[in-house]
Amino acid sequence: MSSSVTIRKNGNSVGIALPAETRIRLGLEVGQELTLVELADGIKLVKRNLALERQMEAAREVLREQADVLQELAKR
Repeated sequence: MSSSVTIRKNGNSVGIALPAETRIRLGLEVGQELTLVELADGIKLVKRNLALERQMEAAREVLREQADVLQELAKR
């Protein structure tokens, strides 16, 4: 489903207003943070998943700590 939105000036920033139906259907709340993903042909706004972000950070930490072991395994 797609909707048209307009970029508007808001003080020193700009913003977009989401149609009420879209906001309600997606369960978005005022003040909720979204992740902006830049694509080749535009942007995508995604609800932040804090649990997934914590898991990904833990995985990155393990990869940093075990980089030497992983490089050795990759050679095999």
